Amino acid sequence: MGAIEKDKPPRLLQYLDYRAFLADYCEWRRLADPGFSQRVFAKEADLPASSSSLLPAVLKGRRNLSQNLRVKFSKALKLAERDANYFDVLVQFNQAKGMSEKNFFFTQLSKFRTSRAHVLNETQFEFFSKWYYSAIRSFFSMETGERNPVAIAARLFPEVTPAQVEDAIRLLLSLELIKKTANGYAVTEKHISTPKDVQARTAREHMLELTRMSMEILDKTPAALRQYNALMFTVSPQGFETVKERIRSFLEELREILDRDQDEDRIYSLTLQLFPNSRLPDPAADAAKKPAPGTKGRGKA
Repeated sequence: MGAIEKDKPPRLLQYLDYRAFLADYCEWRRLADPGFSQRVFAKEADLPASSSSLLPAVLKGRRNLSQNLRVKFSKALKLAERDANYFDVLVQFNQAKGMSEKNFFFTQLSKFRTSRAHVLNETQFEFFSKWYYSAIRSFFSMETGERNPVAIAARLFPEVTPAQVEDAIRLLLSLELIKKTANGYAVTEKHISTPKDVQARTAREHMLELTRMSMEILDKTPAALRQYNALMFTVSPQGFETVKERIRSFLEELREILDRDQDEDRIYSLTLQLFPNSRLPDPAADAAKKPAPGTKGRGKA
């Protein structure tokens, strides 16, 4: 992930795209061994020399990996059993065509992966009380050489004051979400999250604030610099659960893209809202209307 280092091979479990992993692996191998080539990889995978063009075809998305090739690639990559199992599922996840199939394999991947997000504890939930706390923390994830509140305020949108920047820096330092550097500040962890059992009561106001802000910014930002979409649809209970799982999968894939991104120069917020536009069945009320087992509904006296 990020810049490849000669003495640190890429960690497979940090990837949600097997082709991206293969590309980084090949870059690392070339740094560590100038003699590494497509032909060498084919030999290590027990493939004939004539198959040396397979690897670049896979990297460019022109070829997929069959079950037999997944086994051979795992051998060439010298993957331990757990990583080999992850690689097998990851390939199937990336190559899946249908939504239900993709969701199935993503669920399997989740059993291997551990979140790289810093989980906020109860004392850190003040972070969600102002939108610009998150924005200024994000600023320090891309710019570690700036500590002037006036300069930082000038980079943020919507407008904030230097005093608000100073307030945010004090809070972020006290919550240990940022740390001082030689010339400015840096984030202590790239991602943060809240425990599931407290998300509703801690992040609700934060989400409402971001949603309101998104509507205000709609007319203030050129179309080329924003993306707004809406979709209204009918769905079954099973389809609804599949949609929610797909959204979770998309967000995880998006995090993977952002982890690999370099030369960041801007801050964005993404909000996804999924809410009903029809009255939903109430299982408790329906159960109360049903007669008890072994009885019949009463007629009028």
